Amino acid sequence: MARPTRLTRQQQRQIRELIAKHDPLIRQAFEAAVQNAHGAVDFAALVEAVQRNDFDRAADLLRLNQAMLWPLEEAIRTAMYAGGATVVLPKGIAGGFSFNGRHPRAEQILAQMGARLVTEIGSPGVEPIRAVILQGQQERIGAAKTARRLAGVVNPRTGVREGGIMGLDSPRAQRSARVREILNDPDQIADYFKGNKPRYTSTDRRYDAQVRKAIAEGRVLDKATIDKIAKAHDARLLKARAETISRQETFRAQAQGRNEAYRQLMDSGKVETVKKRWQHATAKDPRHDHALLDGKEVDLNEGFVMGDNSMLQYPHDPSAGPQHTIGCRCSVIYVPQFRRPT
Repeated sequence: MARPTRLTRQQQRQIRELIAKHDPLIRQAFEAAVQNAHGAVDFAALVEAVQRNDFDRAADLLRLNQAMLWPLEEAIRTAMYAGGATVVLPKGIAGGFSFNGRHPRAEQILAQMGARLVTEIGSPGVEPIRAVILQGQQERIGAAKTARRLAGVVNPRTGVREGGIMGLDSPRAQRSARVREILNDPDQIADYFKGNKPRYTSTDRRYDAQVRKAIAEGRVLDKATIDKIAKAHDARLLKARAETISRQETFRAQAQGRNEAYRQLMDSGKVETVKKRWQHATAKDPRHDHALLDGKEVDLNEGFVMGDNSMLQYPHDPSAGPQHTIGCRCSVIYVPQFRRPT
């Protein structure tokens, strides 16, 4: 007869420690990847693409390729290995167990992760780039200035290009273009605020007085002030993106590492079975189907079925859509069972 081990609290503590350690490292790695991309952009080619309205070419020039994303990939790899390394042979079983990060399954997870990063993080997409280019044409600012709105402006003190929409996802890049559009239009500028509270919470609030004065006088802001607000806004959008990515990728990496380690433990034959138990994290706006799974146990190779019939092997499973992963704070507790000595 099999008996379960008692690892629930230990695993919960390990997950918290992994998140606390690797979240800032992954965030810094993403920021380094974006900085690498800023330094590598072919600005002359980007200006030419803007002049030709070649939106696809501009998107390619702004893409973070796998080489640029290498710091982020390495940080995520480290978090995955750390998750796997938390799994040890339960007390009462002779011998030992160590997570094998070079196992073919682990190598496959990392290869898929690298490809996924390029797809999901690599580019803001064609549509936001199209919007920025067409907006620049409407304002008659020229191809070079439009290209700087896309790729950022070189800081004369550091020599590093900053700002633009590089590193942003499509929704945030669209918000960047939308804020600039509003500030340039006297008929829309009042929409910058919602009552007494700012609608665009990622915008630098230092400029609120100037915006409100322009609204009261029925005019748009001067171009220099609009550029300052837009640059500060883009910096905050990028910071928010870095925080979202680091949180998401840290949760996912440790979950993948722990899941693969328990699969290796099961393969070793040292345990009879492994159960996994969904642990729902308390949230202000919990996902209903995630909350319903709280405490549910399934076998190691079974999936957790969501309300829309999506099947997750564990919280943050990359095979699930963003509706089940972004912002999720759930975790899974593994319960190995081994044969009682006779």
